[in-house]
Amino acid sequence: MTKPHSSEQLALDIVRKLQQAGHVAYYAGGCVRDRLMGREPADFDVATSAVPEEVLKLFPRSQKVGVAFGVVIVRERRQQVEVATFRAEGEYSDGRRPDTVRFTNAEEDAKRRDFTCNGLFFDPVAEELHDFVDGRNDIKKKLLRAIGDPRQRFMEDHLRLLRAVRFAAKLEFDIEPETWQSMRSLAERIRTISRERIGEEVRMILEHPSRVKGMRLLALADLVGWIWPPELWNQTTPVLPSAVRTRFQSLEGPVTRTMVLVAIQRDLWTGRSVSARQWHEAAGQFQQYFMMSNQERDDFGWLAEKIDVLLERCKWTRPIVKRLMADGRWPQLKALYAAEKRGVDEEFEAFTAQLQGEGVSPEPFVTGDDLIKLGASPGPQFKAWLERLYDWQLDNQLLTREAALTEARRLMAGA
Repeated sequence: MTKPHSSEQLALDIVRKLQQAGHVAYYAGGCVRDRLMGREPADFDVATSAVPEEVLKLFPRSQKVGVAFGVVIVRERRQQVEVATFRAEGEYSDGRRPDTVRFTNAEEDAKRRDFTCNGLFFDPVAEELHDFVDGRNDIKKKLLRAIGDPRQRFMEDHLRLLRAVRFAAKLEFDIEPETWQSMRSLAERIRTISRERIGEEVRMILEHPSRVKGMRLLALADLVGWIWPPELWNQTTPVLPSAVRTRFQSLEGPVTRTMVLVAIQRDLWTGRSVSARQWHEAAGQFQQYFMMSNQERDDFGWLAEKIDVLLERCKWTRPIVKRLMADGRWPQLKALYAAEKRGVDEEFEAFTAQLQGEGVSPEPFVTGDDLIKLGASPGPQFKAWLERLYDWQLDNQLLTREAALTEARRLMAGA
């Protein structure tokens, strides 16, 4: 039963309206695959015989996002559904997008898609499955197979090399042998794809719970060497390096791409002494290769540096750990620490629980305005005084504002 105002409800309304206007219209692609597998689709797409102008006439508030490719976004009730006209495609001269497109029927549209599991259509009104590529059988076999000639599919769009890895890992499918051999033989072609698109595919692979299988497939398919910063992936074997299995495989719970990259790189650099400067240089390389944002780059550097702090128990002072816990990236850092330890560290859990009970980010007893009122002038020493006073507060050495102000006067007097 569909939920009111959901993406599926909107998609069903679109299909009905298109069919009532005399057009063929079906659910298409991933949503059909997921339903056959008993999974809840993240979104719903519609494929139709109606050309964009006809779709826009029926849904005037729609957005033209790819009319040349027959794609219109229909928005209603805070939901959106992509509606695409059945199409066949010409040559791919750039290895990414077709040079020409012509509108056609459902069967031809299915045969221009990437993998059989994604080439299915479903009529939600008649409740009929339309399978022109034997996708249903491949789903039953848990097999990822390219539609038609696999080499041609990958030559058309080189990004499909990474999409094959993502789908095989996410769906827990094996890759059909001919499809797999074509992937390996064409791995170098991934270099022609923009780093932004590569980075997005890598993000989806690394952030999914199937990330371990995804990385293993990337390595086995010889893709890692073409997408990873070469200075950081210094392995020569085509299989997943045995080093990338401790921290990386131990990561649990929701993760971010930066967390996973830190874990992988720490695995690769096991036994090496790596400085904070080298970690920040690695962050810059990952940013360049995967088009990470400045925030992701900074997060990588922070996580890589701070995990070493946690691993040195002599540095477990109240001020240091409380400052880490007060940072928004603490859950990521804590997950990395658990991966390092490959289990629960009871001493660590007890200490951080105690600090949480004390309060990890109290309002400072003394502010910059307070120091100015006491006669201090802003400058390097001014900042150092504030940091020292707050450290003492975090360490429970200063329990009241009055005590903190007294200590501030002493610091200033001794300057």
